[in-house]
Amino acid sequence: MTTEGAKLYYETCGEGPPVLLVQGGLSEAGATQQLATELAQQHQVISYDRRGLSRSTVSRDPQSLTMATHADDAAALLAALTSEPARVVGPSIGAVIGLHLTARHPDQVALLVAHEPPMASLVRDPDQEAGLDEVAELAREDVGAAIRRFVALGGHREGTQEPGAGPAPPVGNGEANLRRFFTYDFPAVRTAALDLDQLAGPARPPVIVTGGEESRGQWEYRCAQQLAAELDCKLVEMPGGHNGLVSHPWATADVLRRLFTESIG
Repeated sequence: MTTEGAKLYYETCGEGPPVLLVQGGLSEAGATQQLATELAQQHQVISYDRRGLSRSTVSRDPQSLTMATHADDAAALLAALTSEPARVVGPSIGAVIGLHLTARHPDQVALLVAHEPPMASLVRDPDQEAGLDEVAELAREDVGAAIRRFVALGGHREGTQEPGAGPAPPVGNGEANLRRFFTYDFPAVRTAALDLDQLAGPARPPVIVTGGEESRGQWEYRCAQQLAAELDCKLVEMPGGHNGLVSHPWATADVLRRLFTESIG
C-alpha cells in the first residue's frame, strides 16, 4: 500500500470490526501474529511494518521524522483497508503513534489502547534521559552497542511468558533496521509531545491507557500512569510487562476483547 513517501507492507487476518496493531520497538508485522490470530476469531486484524522497516520501503526521507508521519501512514493504511473506524492497539512507540493517530485522525479510530507510551513529555526522569543520551551517542558509531545499552536501560524485563508464546521469526535486515530506528524513530519518540486536549472530550474516541503487571515502577509504566491521570481515566493493567502483547498473546486477547466490549460494544 503506497502512502506519502513510502510503500507499506501489511498483513490482515479474520473478518469483522477492524483492529489495527501498531508494533513497538523494531517489531515487524509478525511480532504479534499469535495475538492477531486469536483476535481474528471476531475481527479483521491489520498489522504492518513501519515505514523503512523490513518490508516497508521509503522513496524519500525528510531530514527528521515525526510521530505525525507514522500516524498519517497508519491513517492511510486504514483508509485503504476499511471504511469503519478501527480499534487501535499499540505498545511502546506503537502507543505513541496511536495517540497521534487518534489526535490527528479521530474519525478513523473507534478506540485506542495505548500500552506504556515512552514519552519524556509525560515523565521527566534525569537518569532515564542521561541513559538515552548515552544510547544516542553510541548509535553514531555502533548500533549494536546502542541497542544493548538501550535494552539494559530498561532494567530486568524477562518476566514470565505464556507457554508457546513468541513472535514470528524476523524477516528483515536486522542491522539496517537498527540504523533506521536510531536515525529516525528513536529521536522522534524522544521529542514526541501531544496537546492532550486533542484526546479529551465526549466527541473523541475513547483512550484506554494500559501498563504491564510486571513492569510496575519502570519508566514506561510511570508514563502510562501519568497519561491516565492527565486524561482522567483509570490505568488498566495488562498481562506481562512492556512486551506483553508478544509474551502473553492469549491472555492479552482476553483483556482486549473485554475492553472493546466495555468501551464500544
